[in-house]
Amino acid sequence: MKKENPGFSLPELVVVVAILGALMTIGVQANLQLKRREEVNALATSFAGWLEQVRKSALLGAGCTATVNNPIGVDGIVASASPTNINTGIDDPNACLSNSPLDLTSITDVSPDASFSITAQTIQFSPRGTVNLNGNPSIDILITLQPDGPTRCVSINGLIGHINISKGDTCGSQDVI
Repeated sequence: MKKENPGFSLPELVVVVAILGALMTIGVQANLQLKRREEVNALATSFAGWLEQVRKSALLGAGCTATVNNPIGVDGIVASASPTNINTGIDDPNACLSNSPLDLTSITDVSPDASFSITAQTIQFSPRGTVNLNGNPSIDILITLQPDGPTRCVSINGLIGHINISKGDTCGSQDVI
C-alpha cells in the first residue's frame, strides 16, 4: 500500500505565489498613492498656515508681500516687507517673516526628493490684514506633486483673506480639507 504525500503540488504553489504577488502590488501602489497625497496635503497645509502668519505680521503695521515662485527656489517660498514699520517708523528686519521663508525641508511629511509645481503668485497684505485681489474674487494657488501627482488648491478669498484648501484642482469647491 502506497502512502500519499500530504504536501502541495507545484501548480498549487505557483497559483498561491501569483495571488500573493498581485495583492502585494496592489497594496504597494495604494500605499504610494496615499503617501503622495499626504505630501501634497502637508505642503498645502503648511503653506496656508505660513500665509496666515504673514497676514498676521502685516497687521503689525508693515504691510507684507508673499512671493511664490515656480519652481520653488532654494530659499523656499518667501515673504518680504516694506523696510520700515508704519506704526513705529523704525526699520524692522523681522517684519513679515522676512527671515522665515516657508522651507520645504522643514515640512516633516514631505520627502526630500519630492518635486512640486506651484502656481507663481505675488500676494500683498495691507497693514490692516486685507488682501489685494487685483479685481479678482480670489487668488488661487495650485500645488501639484510632480510628475502627474495629486493637486491641491489654496485659495485666498475675499477682501479679508480667508484661506481655503480644496481637494483636487478645483479651486473654491466646498470640499475643504
